[in-house]
Amino acid sequence: MIPVDPFIALGDWLAALPIYLLNGLLATLYGLVEAGAALTSLASAALIIRLVDSRVQANATFRPGRLGRETAPTGYPTAQITTGIVLLLWLAGQWGMSAPVPWIGAAMWLGGALAVLAVRLQETTLLWSVKSGIALYALAVLGSRVYLAYTAQLTADQWAALIGSAESAAAVIANTRGNITTIILWALWLVIPLGYFAMLLQQLLIHPPSLVHPLASASERIDRLRRRR
Repeated sequence: MIPVDPFIALGDWLAALPIYLLNGLLATLYGLVEAGAALTSLASAALIIRLVDSRVQANATFRPGRLGRETAPTGYPTAQITTGIVLLLWLAGQWGMSAPVPWIGAAMWLGGALAVLAVRLQETTLLWSVKSGIALYALAVLGSRVYLAYTAQLTADQWAALIGSAESAAAVIANTRGNITTIILWALWLVIPLGYFAMLLQQLLIHPPSLVHPLASASERIDRLRRRR
């Protein structure tokens, strides 16, 4: 066995090092792109929990004390828990789904987070609408996956037991799966997302912004009016 010169081996390793680094960088970028929708959803949910849920929860549990002193908020962090449940439901729904469904959900999360940050009037109602809209979309995704997985396992003989004959079953299978799949795609790709974003747009435009304090909530505006001399 011919001994390998360590300097030659080191030179070969140094020459191949940029290729290894580039491959590692590309693999990392591919992984981030593949998980980009989930990461966007996580970041948007964290933004809602940190900046919106905490404020809404504090306002809901606030109790004024005597002589103007404030008492500490009480109760469970229901708003944060609700966001966490909706996030888990969405992550379960989009897991393993191909584009564009994960990115549509990520856009719904991001749009909802920006909307609740921009609209301070009736923010509790808007926050609930954002969460319920995303939860509805997640349930629609889960339901479509269950239906498609179930119908894919049914054979023509099993359909025939429901319909009457193998010939009729074959025709029904061909038509039904195609039609329902088309309806599901339209619902997941267009109908539900468009309805959700239309709701956000309506909430953004329903109240004119304050010319003095555009980011103030209703309670903050009332407090400013009461403190005026």
